Amino acid sequence: MRRMIPYSVDITGNFVYSPQLIEARKQVQEGLLNAAQLLEIENKEIQHIVDTCKQIGLKCVTDGDYRSNGYTDFFHHLQNISKHETEPNDTSEENDKSVICGKIDFDNHFLSTPPVTEHFTYLTGIIGGDMYAKALLPSPMTLLAELIRPENRLNTGRYYPDIEVLSHDIAQTYKKIIREFYNMGCRFLQFSDYTWNLTGGCDIQQISEANNTDLTSLSTVLARLTELCLNDKPDDMCISLQFDEKWWNTRDREKIAEILLSTQANAIAFDFGNRENENIDFSILKHCQSKDVILGLVSTSSSQPISTSTITHHIENAARLLPLESLHLSCQGNFRNLSGNSSISEQEMWNKIATMKNIAKTVWGE
Repeated sequence: MRRMIPYSVDITGNFVYSPQLIEARKQVQEGLLNAAQLLEIENKEIQHIVDTCKQIGLKCVTDGDYRSNGYTDFFHHLQNISKHETEPNDTSEENDKSVICGKIDFDNHFLSTPPVTEHFTYLTGIIGGDMYAKALLPSPMTLLAELIRPENRLNTGRYYPDIEVLSHDIAQTYKKIIREFYNMGCRFLQFSDYTWNLTGGCDIQQISEANNTDLTSLSTVLARLTELCLNDKPDDMCISLQFDEKWWNTRDREKIAEILLSTQANAIAFDFGNRENENIDFSILKHCQSKDVILGLVSTSSSQPISTSTITHHIENAARLLPLESLHLSCQGNFRNLSGNSSISEQEMWNKIATMKNIAKTVWGE
């Protein structure tokens, strides 16, 4: 099979905020720093990410999602989607929801859109020619879930009484996003799944119940949406879908896996939960034939050192179902939660990533 991802260690989630960035964000809230000063600090810290990844020997790099407060930030750069705050100065996760006020669209000349694309342009400008820049964006599945969550259903219904029309407009929006990032030189784009971890504690199970449908039927709608987004994607652009592990803990696990993993995505990133030292059932990998698969095996919340032998054993088990050359190693998604907090330190995160690179040398010889 053709290997779309030319490196063995992938980055599939955000990074721990550096102490400097934590302090800068605090000073912004206190009115001691302005947006331009914060941008300068973010640029410096993203340069540190790139330099550290190079030292470790990674070929893939992101900006650590350092400019974002959460997945909804990206949605608020789209046309006619805004942040709904019930309290004027409340920046808590509970208060960070997205609402629409018209037809959803993406236009790079739209007033609030340029920062999203400019952020990726900055990353590509500092990595040099020996690394691949990867963009991480919330998935179209996540946007649909956000707009039909129980507290948003009434407002969304004013503009989109038909979920098929809503899905169509989301797909057209994401097609434009894909094309824009491609034109900027992006060849590795990941759509990250937050459907089980929406702001305010809402999840896709609650959404299915509120919409009087079952999870399997809703997963069909989500897969169809994803397929609509991908059906015109450039052939030389690798688009990966990252999925929350809770999808594979449902009653209809096999059916849902068959539905969600059957799209035209080039790669699937699995989060296997905090089970680094437990037995893992890799049987759903059988639905990923001809795709690259990113194994999220390394904990992002435990400060315990990685067991190299255990992770290697997991990879060997996965390789019984798929060719080893189609497999890649990653951490279990995000190092930060929706509130921006992390369970481990920045140095512990880098230690884990360096260990993953050493494991890759043993397993893949690179």
